[in-house]
Amino acid sequence: MKKTILISMASMMIAAPVFAERTKTVTVDNDRVSGSKTVTRDGAGNVVVDGDLTRKSDGATASHDYNRSRTETGWTASGTQTDFKGRSRGFDYERNRTDAGFEANGSAYNRRGDQYDYSAYGTRGENSRERGRTVTRNGDTVYDRLDNVTRADGKIVRNKQVTRDPSFRPKKRIKPLRVKNPKPRRFRSNR
Repeated sequence: MKKTILISMASMMIAAPVFAERTKTVTVDNDRVSGSKTVTRDGAGNVVVDGDLTRKSDGATASHDYNRSRTETGWTASGTQTDFKGRSRGFDYERNRTDAGFEANGSAYNRRGDQYDYSAYGTRGENSRERGRTVTRNGDTVYDRLDNVTRADGKIVRNKQVTRDPSFRPKKRIKPLRVKNPKPRRFRSNR
């Protein structure tokens, strides 16, 4: 009994730092630019990224902001980037678990001023699975995909229907809403 209590207390003491908030900052200062990027993680899946750079030759600034928050049924994310010319792009995204799968939707805009809207879902049954994704650009559908997988009598049948505007080139996995990967690379802290 004493061993069990000691082991559980030790595991709680070890696990506590895992859920602690961590902040890492990278500072850049060279002949061309100066600025910093701060990544804050709370250990519960929430991430905040703030970064700003100033170009020394003319004082122009660029910025990068990203926020991801866990919810009871999934997560939300949003972000913006502005370059040295003042052009910006950004996105908002939400994903929720459902009883039989997930639902996701969001919107994004690019530096040319195009507005994108995204919706997706996935459902899973006893012998079937279905996924659908739709992307619109400025109100017109540029990508629509429906995947079905069914199993009957020991055979698996896969169906895929894709409609794509030739000017739209999705990546292998559609992520038109991501600004940048929020995972920090190995940062050196300035202390």
